[in-house]
Amino acid sequence: MNFITLGTNHKYSPIEIRESLSFPKKWLQEALFDWVSYGGIKTGVILSTCNRVELYADVLDIDRGISSMKDFLAEYHQKPLSMIEHYLYTYIDKEAIKHLFNVASGLDSQILGEAQVLEQVKISWQQAKRLGITDRLLDMIFERAIETSLKVRTETEISKGRLSLGSIVIKLLKTKFNLLSDKRILIIGVGKISELVVRYLKKEKINLVFVANRTYEKATELARYINAEVVRFDRLKEKLKDIDIIISATSSPHLILKKEDILEIIGYRQLVKQEPLLIVDLAVPRDVDPQVKSIIGVELFDLDDLNFLIEKNLEIRKQGIPKAKEIIEEEVNRLCRELGVLELEEVPLP
Repeated sequence: MNFITLGTNHKYSPIEIRESLSFPKKWLQEALFDWVSYGGIKTGVILSTCNRVELYADVLDIDRGISSMKDFLAEYHQKPLSMIEHYLYTYIDKEAIKHLFNVASGLDSQILGEAQVLEQVKISWQQAKRLGITDRLLDMIFERAIETSLKVRTETEISKGRLSLGSIVIKLLKTKFNLLSDKRILIIGVGKISELVVRYLKKEKINLVFVANRTYEKATELARYINAEVVRFDRLKEKLKDIDIIISATSSPHLILKKEDILEIIGYRQLVKQEPLLIVDLAVPRDVDPQVKSIIGVELFDLDDLNFLIEKNLEIRKQGIPKAKEIIEEEVNRLCRELGVLELEEVPLP
């Protein structure tokens, strides 16, 4: 078994590094084919989320495989290896399997026990499998990671309580505004994260919500769920001057809101509104120019800025960590024993 995990996450790198190494959905297939053409890489899966970029590979040789994985990340993203290597971690064989099990189970997430990462693991593996870029080893490891994750979530407190990125965003809004019911909120993007946020907004009975997306039909579908108005993407900037809160979570590889876009409307806002414009950027790569933070009358939060709220709401879930680790250790050992037997069975007879 020559199984490697190489990557970075929210614990090892700031958002600037993660976004520079991320793989937008529209380019992921191309990236997978490019990567497995590197020397020593047999098969692989790329997991690219808002908080991590990880390569999982079955390789011919460990040292050569690690070198090829680092070279691929640097060359594909046109970054000097010396600039990113400091932020990368590497796990081999059993430790690589354990890391994947931790990731799928939510133990390695920014929000402990969050469910979305399991879906992301499934989708990443299944996409590579459809393209013919996995093998029996990777399929066994990912299948068992998903099974173990479900066991952890069922038998421990790790996912207990209403704690998700959506609930954290609502908590942030409530710390900033006394009332949300009269706020004009703009949601940009209609992916899984936006759906989570919208679900919590509906529970708060907030009426003044607008939804924007490049695909008007998708925006209409999400807006219908909360009886919201849909804003066509080409009219987005016109709407900004009337908005109190912007929540952006697209999969765009480019900035959606630039500093000059906000500067254009901030003067008007300061004349008619007493409160600052609040922007929550949940995307990686980021949707909002980080320089917006320097504008007076604007408060901009990205994923890394939400850590202070997340830590305050994790105490119940943390009680489930010892049991979760025990389950994962047991399942990793069982899988490694099975893989050891499999390798012996596959040795050709003389």
